[in-house]
Amino acid sequence: QLSPARALLSAPFWLGGPTMASDYTPAAEGIPQYFLPMLDDRDRNLKYHAAITAAIRQFKAEQRRPPRVLDVGVGTGMLSAICLEAGCASVTGLDTNETMCHLADLHLGKLRSRGGGSFQVVHCPGGKAPAWFAGRRFDMLVSEILGTLTTSESMLKYLTKYARAHLDVFVDEATGERRVYAVPQRTAQHYASYAFPRADLGPTLSAVLEATLEAAAGRFLPTNDGGLGLGLHLYPRERVGPRRTFYEEDYTRWPFSHSHAHSKPEPLQLHAPPGGRTSDFLYLGLLEWDVTLWGRGDGAVGLSNSLDGYEAFGASFPDGGRNGFARAAAWGFFAMRLPQPVPRATGAPKLQIARLNGQTSAKPKITVDGVEYHEVLDDPQPQLAMAADTALPAAYLRALAAAADGERGRGRRLLIVNDISCGAIAVQAAAWGWQVTVVSEERTVADAVAAVVDADAQSRAASAPAPDQGREGGEGGGEGGGEGGGE
Repeated sequence: QLSPARALLSAPFWLGGPTMASDYTPAAEGIPQYFLPMLDDRDRNLKYHAAITAAIRQFKAEQRRPPRVLDVGVGTGMLSAICLEAGCASVTGLDTNETMCHLADLHLGKLRSRGGGSFQVVHCPGGKAPAWFAGRRFDMLVSEILGTLTTSESMLKYLTKYARAHLDVFVDEATGERRVYAVPQRTAQHYASYAFPRADLGPTLSAVLEATLEAAAGRFLPTNDGGLGLGLHLYPRERVGPRRTFYEEDYTRWPFSHSHAHSKPEPLQLHAPPGGRTSDFLYLGLLEWDVTLWGRGDGAVGLSNSLDGYEAFGASFPDGGRNGFARAAAWGFFAMRLPQPVPRATGAPKLQIARLNGQTSAKPKITVDGVEYHEVLDDPQPQLAMAADTALPAAYLRALAAAADGERGRGRRLLIVNDISCGAIAVQAAAWGWQVTVVSEERTVADAVAAVVDADAQSRAASAPAPDQGREGGEGGGEGGGEGGGE
């Protein structure tokens, strides 16, 4: 038997987000890696604080008493702590993860000295509450089991399950409406197409990202730390075509409901942004979401997991960049490779989003140009972070030039072992005249280096002058000069 503190220290610490099976199964123990950046997401924390405080204030005004609150997926206990601070009568936190139950109990126990309502943390192995919990009733439900998708952790399924057994419904005598007090209130899942300028991504990242997307064709790629580990919000881009809202959930009335739109094939409206050519851009499809935590209209408190939403952090916080990093690391987006929008006989590529039911599936099924996306590539792809780092290869190349005494290595041989620049050093060194050999122990890194070298070779071939360029008549070419890239 371990004390709660000892249990925390010995608990497994696992990487990435939840495994995206069709029916999400929460972890039984351990501290997920994404909890750390999630807790560093100041915008998320403040929005939940504002929403729960407003919900409890409204309940007190309408029902003339403080609410009994049920926190589904208690995690670290943050939402329960907000409930106590806002003046609830009591809060009960449920979780399938025994480690997090210990952590929440420790956290909430530190609030006892402040007075206020009572709390209890209940472990529910396999999502099943203990027998003694049957018959317990609550006035309000709060939860933060969002993820890369609003459906990532089967929120509709679990909130419906616990609300049916334990949540009181309040009937509006004037309208007969069966209202419930819940945070969040509404969710909306969107699809959007984006064009990223290859020049801003840089040749290395552009080539590696495209190769990774091609290799994962048919599988969603998470951009968070459990997948690409790439903050796409840091790069210039333009949305091309409309943003499609294809799935929504409503937690304002009982029973909870969901709706789906855009189930028919539609043309993908891909085009080059003004002043550019389609070949100058890398096209990605991203799944974004918006959630209304509490309220309506201008007074609503909401969260936005979108590229535009990340940029808004800069206007809200002095350290907005840090907040963007936190959300990108914890949630991020699901990315899909889109076809290059070139004229073709088959017409514009089509997008079809199959109907989704959050009660039975945690992820959508999307068909892009005949390729069906439903499964998730849930393995970290460290080569993307390597390819995005431009400072590291620049430092190595400066050192390389210094070691070659300013000759930049003409005719010399260079061996690169485990190229953490993903080919950036190799390509530039070859252009300087080095004979380069790259050895990699990791297949993903080796493939990334090959993609960068191939892209560089294609770029050089496309920009090379024709053999007879600059000659007046006659066949054949004269002697050529200049530096070329080696293999």
